[in-house]
Amino acid sequence: MAIDPYEPELAKRQKAFQIATRQLNSTVQRASSLANNGSELKQSLAMVFEAMEDYRQTGVALADWLQQHQQKQ
Repeated sequence: MAIDPYEPELAKRQKAFQIATRQLNSTVQRASSLANNGSELKQSLAMVFEAMEDYRQTGVALADWLQQHQQKQ
């Protein structure tokens, strides 16, 4: 799902958050399916932590943007 540069800013930020959510969910599911394989699990958990950070950053960016624009109104 690509982000259209001509979309309104809120829509772009919401879409980025949706992408991060899907990425996190997919990575967590993959990690849980590898629970019995130690070496792959370690690599998969590293990917989970990276996805969690992406999720956190996009959530914070969306919340900050919403807060700034609500204060202007």
